[in-house]
Amino acid sequence: MEPPESGDASRWRRRLRLPHPSPQPTRLRVRQRVRWRLRATPTRRPLLLVAGFALLILLGTLALLLPFSARAPGTDPLTALFTATSAVCVTGLIVVDTRDHWSPFGQAVIVTLMQLGGLGFVIGVTTIRLLLGQRPNLRDRLILQETGAITRLGGQQAMVVQAVAFTLACEGIGALILWARFAPEFGPGYGLWLAVFHAVAAFTNSGFDLFGGFRSLVDFRGDPFVLLPLAALIICGGLSVVTFVDVGARRGWRRLTLDSKVVLLGTALLLTGGTAIIYLSEFANRASLGTVSPGRQLLGAFFQSTATRTAGFAIWDFAALEQRTLFFMLGLMFIGGAPGAMAGGIKITTAATLVAAAWSTLRGRPETALFARRISARLVSLAFAVATLALGLIVNVALLISLIEGERLRVPFINLLFEVTSAFATVGLSTGLPPQLTAASKLLLILTMFVGRLGPVTVALVLTERRREERYRHPSETLRIG
Repeated sequence: MEPPESGDASRWRRRLRLPHPSPQPTRLRVRQRVRWRLRATPTRRPLLLVAGFALLILLGTLALLLPFSARAPGTDPLTALFTATSAVCVTGLIVVDTRDHWSPFGQAVIVTLMQLGGLGFVIGVTTIRLLLGQRPNLRDRLILQETGAITRLGGQQAMVVQAVAFTLACEGIGALILWARFAPEFGPGYGLWLAVFHAVAAFTNSGFDLFGGFRSLVDFRGDPFVLLPLAALIICGGLSVVTFVDVGARRGWRRLTLDSKVVLLGTALLLTGGTAIIYLSEFANRASLGTVSPGRQLLGAFFQSTATRTAGFAIWDFAALEQRTLFFMLGLMFIGGAPGAMAGGIKITTAATLVAAAWSTLRGRPETALFARRISARLVSLAFAVATLALGLIVNVALLISLIEGERLRVPFINLLFEVTSAFATVGLSTGLPPQLTAASKLLLILTMFVGRLGPVTVALVLTERRREERYRHPSETLRIG
């Protein structure tokens, strides 16, 4: 058969009547379109983290606004939003006392938000998918790797299960130890609730307490049966399950990964150095260490050094501490704990990278090295970007709050800087200012807590995904330094 002429092409097409594929279901078309958009625009993936935490905060706010969430009706939305944000971001800053204001139901909401916020939205979603029999996709694996929850793309299922199991095991053991201490004083039932609440608050590095009157742990400042278990939970929560898995698998300092070495050594140095400096700065202050025995002085300095880096438990009135102590604690809070852990701050690895880069520059070395391992220039630039953005946010928010409050509060600027750093680093220590702040200042602290929890992770993820090979190089020119 000869091919038809061009004029008859349409008639031949109608005669053939080729079968047409059935249209895809709307749900499948939408899912494919969303997946295509995520692949086409990878820098939108950090929005999953932001949206997840924002949704959790919104749900927590609505739950705390219920009439039976508070002991007295009439909780204003800003108080509920502030508390929910502080719980989800595992911060611990409060504008109303947790025991005095919130009912048992409201306290249960707060501890649930702490647990979900501590485990992290991504790990939580991946865990739910595993329980439903679904395997985490490549997008989930990339996000888990970039947030520090895992170190390689393989073995995410085992790592997530280990993270959940390790969290529940630590909190369970800590709760049993605390229950043995609280049960004789508060009764078996309420003592168990106190033990569970504070075990979760300590391991997630949240710092919420149920002792009333904004006192935190002041009544237990010389009690080793309370402070030492809480300190152990805080340290474990601030190290990350990745570090524990690496230690258990390698079983030797030389075999550990560079990440684990930096986290372990950095934690030890910060704990011992923080204990020594707090002790030397406060041993004569009657508001903190000046009226207790030497043994309890060391216990108090050690616990407060532990809590200052990651959790918001306080055994003293921070408004009465020496100014030099508050200034030193700013540094501890700013550094924080390990990546992928419950702790906040810019993370120990980021600080160690910056110190190593400065030391290599002073020694005239062209490359940055740690433990005889070279650190790429990209990681050094990433650490510098995270630290610079964090410092700029803290300083500017503190200045804004100072301008908003004006002369009304009449407190030193370092107190405002302390509150903002505590919010950004998700620590929760306070000199007592949040309840006195205006609505605008509280909103700034809410934003700072949210950015502090997700900011370093999101910035690292965005910058990692935006890196590309340049096809050209700019001309070089000298610049005076120093």
